[in-house]
Amino acid sequence: MVWESVSTAAAVFWRHLGMLVVANILWLLLSLPIVTWPAATAGLFHLVRRVVQEELEASPRDANLSDFWDGFRRYWLRSSVLSAIDLAGVGLIAVALVFYGSSTQEPLRWLVGPIGLVGLAWITAQLYVFPLLLQRPGSRPWEIMREALLVALGYPLSSLSLLVTVLVLLIAAVALAGPVLFVFFSAIAMLQTVALRQIVIQRGEPGMVAT
Repeated sequence: MVWESVSTAAAVFWRHLGMLVVANILWLLLSLPIVTWPAATAGLFHLVRRVVQEELEASPRDANLSDFWDGFRRYWLRSSVLSAIDLAGVGLIAVALVFYGSSTQEPLRWLVGPIGLVGLAWITAQLYVFPLLLQRPGSRPWEIMREALLVALGYPLSSLSLLVTVLVLLIAAVALAGPVLFVFFSAIAMLQTVALRQIVIQRGEPGMVAT
């Protein structure tokens, strides 16, 4: 399923390369103040989702750059709360790993393994957080985070394969740097959106049709 997501995302991304490069640059600029990063990310994913709907779901309206700003304005609050939950979770897991890992009592150090698995699940869930934010417009941020975790746990092989794919692409992008960064984040958003769409189709949710 991961290869299908990668090939589909690559094809859709290529057909809208120009607009997605501009969106990628906008995302980079709006992420610099840090505080606007969640809203910018929501805007990027909103545009990518509109592109996916146009290409794979025969949407009657074509995607355009205004969808980025529409997502930025519409989801800034929920995306900010969701990002705060993410950071709190990462911080809690990191503190627990340091605390139990540095403990001199052997039974406490045994907890490092289970906590590490929780951390892996939390990181893997991040692949679905922003796509679900748009897929579930009526859900609260903590409900979205919970569903992202359930998706990651419910589809472990696909999720871990997707995580490895994203990490490999990230390493390649960092190594190449330069112009690659002008397309990388839009491309990853496309991959995450298509991957969630494949899972939603596999789950048989109404209104989703495989193409």
